[in-house]
Amino acid sequence: MFILLAFIAVLVLCFYQDVRFRGIHWVLFPLVLVGAIALNWDNLNWETMALNLGFLLVLLLGLTLYLSVKFGEFVNITNDFFSIGDILFLVAMIPLFSFHWYILFFTIGTMLTLVFHVIATVFKPQKSIPYAGYMALVGIAYVTFSDQLQFITLLI
Repeated sequence: MFILLAFIAVLVLCFYQDVRFRGIHWVLFPLVLVGAIALNWDNLNWETMALNLGFLLVLLLGLTLYLSVKFGEFVNITNDFFSIGDILFLVAMIPLFSFHWYILFFTIGTMLTLVFHVIATVFKPQKSIPYAGYMALVGIAYVTFSDQLQFITLLI
């Protein structure tokens, strides 16, 4: 229980820092990684983590290729589109999920990030999206309700 609460506290801190300062202190990424490993220690599998990382790399490569074609020159996505902190956060969360849950985390989390950002923009105009911060909220929801989510998927 202590590990879960500590992990949630780190994710809350990630959320706060990203929303407030549009960046996350580098110390938090190893803490997220260690927390994700600790919470899923019994189910850790190198093959699954490699699949999750491969999925993320394919998406980032696809985004790079798409933007490069769109702009007619090589585009480094970490310059204006996706921060290194966002990528590090997604990598640090990899040990927490099985392959299909990582795909759901990324997909649903990205959609919810857009919803959160639209709502936040109503209250205060925003120039950038605190992607890792909003994904931290999705991570909190996952670890809080993962038992219920696992049960629902067994029924389907």
